[in-house]
Amino acid sequence: MAMTRQERINSQKKQYRIDSVKQAFKDDTGIVVNPISLLQDSTGGTVSDVLVDAAGGTYPTDEEHVNAVASLSNKINEILLALKDVGIVK
Repeated sequence: MAMTRQERINSQKKQYRIDSVKQAFKDDTGIVVNPISLLQDSTGGTVSDVLVDAAGGTYPTDEEHVNAVASLSNKINEILLALKDVGIVK
């Protein structure tokens, strides 16, 4: 755990620069790293960056629900791939 400024002054220790999250935790044996699988979307929905508003006067159709699930699973996979690229998750 990082020391506060006052703790470093008291102990006269330098806090080393951490260049990445991966570097900060690379030697921590207490963290179990399990691979995270990408989601497989079998809904057949259309992926977009917009989710339908379910709080309005009309309710979303089945197609809109399917599209929302497809969009969310796609966005989760994008986030997982970005985290895998920088080595935060396997």
